[in-house]
Amino acid sequence: MRSQHFQARKRLSSFRNLFYLWLFLLLLSVMISHTGTGVYFYPREDSFSQNPLLRNISVLWLGPFKSGSGYGQESLNMLLSIADKLPLLKAAYFGDKYSSRTLEAFSNKTLELFESLAPTCEELPSFFCEKSDIKDIGCSCTSTAKKKLFDIVVVHSGSRGWNQKLLDVGAYKVGRTVFESDSVPGSWVEPVNKFVDELWVPSEFNIRGFRNSGVKKPIIAIPQCAQLPTSNVAHLRRITKYRYGCDERDFVFLSIFAWNERKGLKYLIEAYGSEFSSQDNVCLLLLTRSYSRATTLPEMNKTIADMLRKYKPTNTPRFYLISQISDGEMPKIYAASDSFVLATRGEGWARPIMEAIYYELPVIATNWSGHTEYFGEKTGFPIRVERLETYSGNSAEMEVYKGLHLAVPSISHLRLRMRQVILDRDTVRLRVLEAKRIIMASYTPEVVGRQILSQFIRIKKSLLSSSV
Repeated sequence: MRSQHFQARKRLSSFRNLFYLWLFLLLLSVMISHTGTGVYFYPREDSFSQNPLLRNISVLWLGPFKSGSGYGQESLNMLLSIADKLPLLKAAYFGDKYSSRTLEAFSNKTLELFESLAPTCEELPSFFCEKSDIKDIGCSCTSTAKKKLFDIVVVHSGSRGWNQKLLDVGAYKVGRTVFESDSVPGSWVEPVNKFVDELWVPSEFNIRGFRNSGVKKPIIAIPQCAQLPTSNVAHLRRITKYRYGCDERDFVFLSIFAWNERKGLKYLIEAYGSEFSSQDNVCLLLLTRSYSRATTLPEMNKTIADMLRKYKPTNTPRFYLISQISDGEMPKIYAASDSFVLATRGEGWARPIMEAIYYELPVIATNWSGHTEYFGEKTGFPIRVERLETYSGNSAEMEVYKGLHLAVPSISHLRLRMRQVILDRDTVRLRVLEAKRIIMASYTPEVVGRQILSQFIRIKKSLLSSSV
């Protein structure tokens, strides 16, 4: 009788253990389903965000938030990463003219943020009263600031933003910029050394470039961040049926870039047109725009078609061109694609590469410049560089690169990489997982936002101790 009772208790204990194991596995599967292909943990709020200094640091951030460019998106993402942590933060647009169509791409929440952070006329630098072409600013010269009103002014710009009249309202002056070559133009060096207290750049590649070009002021690397997908990536792929013209059976290569020589479109088209034909189940999806508005969408479409016919006179492989889309549409573009490719000649950071990693796409990109900070053989499919070339072209948009190095990616290696991501699915999965692990650990808005706030706290302490 005792033996039967013991056996019953043993079976009950085993059943209980199996039940707990089943419950654990169920919870684990739920966690995985909410994070795509891996389990990632977001940073929790801690004592850092409760630092009383953050409530007393006044910052004016000037940048091209509304321009729709890569530079503009970088400044917007950095602003969003700190906006709810700094009660005394103000932000004003400084950059190229933007169109109403560009504003239509922003969510209502982002537009409301712009409005809530807008400084008064009395808080603006004297520069703004002289620049009537800057939108949203209707201040007279008599109403702009006459003294230092902010602890810190950040000017998110190239060299034209580092001047006394733009920085005159800050006790401490920070320049934030990015550059795509291994050195910078001489015209960028003097304004940094003369007008800013320190320079922020996204990568060690940029630190070396500015330092080797003669910048003497402190240079600090603060990476870019990208907004995280709000929905499960695997689920988004399942429900995304529209492929922007590409066939349902196609392996879709996505490339996102500005319409200029630096982005290496000619190398991408040569590799794609040489490697594939209309008989292959492949499609090249190109999301681009001309920021100078010198080239229209039909002109771009004709240019690409002509380039492809050069390498494949008949049976040219499929491509589709997309111009500007809304912020809300971007996740669908990534979800409709199978790989991201950028035959770039040089990047400061390459935010679209980082976004593609978020959306779990294998990335093919040139193995040179700023994005190698997080992209390499273990996290993607780098394209070998044939050589560094001193740029000598005549494009007005490329004037800033004259006399500086740009990479020439290998066409044959790019062709090999495009075949590899189609065929070698095991390697693709391993590298995609490793890339996303690194991005989620180091480049989320939470992590980058903390880095920015840490620098602000350091500067504020220096101001309080009168050591600046």
